[in-house]
Amino acid sequence: MTTIAKEPAAGITTCAAGYTHAAAWILGLAAAWGATPEVGDTHAGITAAYADRSVQAVAQALLVHGVAAVGLVVVGSGLLDWARRTSNTAARLAGWAGRVAGALAFVQLVVELIAVPGADPASPGRTGALFEASQRADGVKMFVLAVLAAAACVASRHGTLLRRWEVVIGWVLAATITASGIGYLLLSTALTPAAFISLPLLLIWIAALGAALGRRH
Repeated sequence: MTTIAKEPAAGITTCAAGYTHAAAWILGLAAAWGATPEVGDTHAGITAAYADRSVQAVAQALLVHGVAAVGLVVVGSGLLDWARRTSNTAARLAGWAGRVAGALAFVQLVVELIAVPGADPASPGRTGALFEASQRADGVKMFVLAVLAAAACVASRHGTLLRRWEVVIGWVLAATITASGIGYLLLSTALTPAAFISLPLLLIWIAALGAALGRRH
């Protein structure tokens, strides 16, 4: 009875985590829309943006790289649980990728919580360097998310986890988020706009993945 009770609870938690990830991102973007710096901004511009709108920047960081990261870790853990029960190697890789992506987001959160309160327009170099470090970490995280998407799609052969449309979105996500990851890692303004495609796909797909895992419990 205890095992039976635990499995539905775990499924509900994983499903909720997928939706929480999307909701945190949407709220985070709304909290600081147009108020935070972008890749390609000068160190002076980055520092001024953080100094002028520190509350909005911190709120965004807490939501996008804090709450959303917890959602990723929970979904990754759900994948690992499903992989153990089904002996699915690809799902195991996807699960660890989810956990690593969440951990990288936490690293970004720490960097931003140092950079934003310490923003001093008189000395912009430190804040600019921290911002760029966070963006490069974001690029690495995007590569890990591409692994998560691709591995989960492979794990779903014969419809064992994701439905066909979810697999299609997963493969498109893997391709587009790899492109945006290169842009953020290299701080390339030519490639970072790919995130305008990959981010919505990521939010939809992680929510769908969490729901799929919830159905499998």
